[in-house]
Amino acid sequence: MIRLLFILIISFLFLMSCSSVLLDYSGRVLGFSIEKFKDEKTGRIDKIFAMSKKECFDKSLVAIENIMAKVVHKSFEDGYIVAFNFSKSFDCCLDSTEVGIFIADVEDGNIKVEVISNNSLLSKRFSVKFFEMLIN
Repeated sequence: MIRLLFILIISFLFLMSCSSVLLDYSGRVLGFSIEKFKDEKTGRIDKIFAMSKKECFDKSLVAIENIMAKVVHKSFEDGYIVAFNFSKSFDCCLDSTEVGIFIADVEDGNIKVEVISNNSLLSKRFSVKFFEMLIN
């Protein structure tokens, strides 16, 4: 009985430690994961804007639509938008290349917007156009 209880506890602890990986893997398969953007170094560009998070989020969705890309997943609460299909507006990527836009509050009521992609050339070109659209 004690042996069975010990095995159950160890199994439970093992599954708990793996659960975030397993949940993220299913999100990646479904296209909902933002984990792939966290470790990106070269394709990361940020800028500070004087606007509310809501205004920035709404303008970001309009800008993505104007660039003719498609939103895969978004969360206002968590402050991110993931989009793909930028090949109609940029010749440096495939249809499946994703860009993550992360919006976070900073001091003085400003927000920080980060554009992240594993395609650093797309990240640079997109961010120039995108940041310009947020200002206007």
